[in-house]
Order: sequence, then C-alpha cells, then structure tokens
Amino acid sequence: MVMRSVAGARTGEDVEDLRAWLGQLDGAPEVHETVVLHCPAHGEDPPIWAYVEADAGAGLARRRCLACGTAVHLLDSEARWNHPPMWACAGCGHSIAELAAGLSVPDGEHVEWVALAARCVECGRLAGLTDVVVDRTPLAEVLSGL
Repeated sequence: MVMRSVAGARTGEDVEDLRAWLGQLDGAPEVHETVVLHCPAHGEDPPIWAYVEADAGAGLARRRCLACGTAVHLLDSEARWNHPPMWACAGCGHSIAELAAGLSVPDGEHVEWVALAARCVECGRLAGLTDVVVDRTPLAEVLSGL
C-alpha cells in the first residue's frame, strides 16, 4: 500500500490503496467493509476496470465494464437515473477507473451508508464519486446491488 499526496490530491498504486482510502474518510460515517467492484458477467477472474457515471447530489451511479460493456447500476440508481456525465479524473482527464464501495455496517448485519470511490488507472488519483444513505438494509442485499 503506497498512498501519497500529489499536488494536494491523494493517489494510490492499486485498488487496495483505494480501499484503505475509503476507510479513512474525514467527517463520514465509519467504514466497516470495503468491496472492490467488478463485472458480474465474467468468471473467476473478473475485470475491475470500468467507466463510471455518477451524480454525487442524487446519490446514484452506473459503471460499465471496460472488457464487455456490461452496465451495472449502484443500488436503486436505475429507477432514479438522471443521465449524469461520465467521470473523468480531475488530474489527468482519463476516464477508466477501478471502483470500490465503502460500507458503514455498525452492527455487522445492516448497512446504513455506502460511499463509492474511484482510482484513476492512469495517474492513480483517488476520488469520491457519490454516497447514499441506506436505512439499515441487510448487508447481503446491499452487496447484491453493487
């Protein structure tokens, strides 16, 4: 794990740095679980690179697998979709990212909050994309909606 600050922005070398960054968010609920998001259309070695569209204000996001084009909406985003722009790294402008979700699961069984974040695969810059409050939703249900 090698996280650093470059020009005031946090960067990481791999998706594990992104997971660690999600666990250290200032002023946010405590993150108890982190999940690397991958394409469900692949077998045992799923790709983790994706394009992502997100609206931080609306708490919605959709990712598209770089390998096959499969799109997956975050939780109930499809029902509330408002066509946000594709994410691009604020540092280098690249639009391919590794994605992870941080989950606040205070009782170990029910999720109260989900944060979605990206790591630019070009320059390593870490960025929060959106978050959403989920009212004590069972962990398994949230994981299936990621």
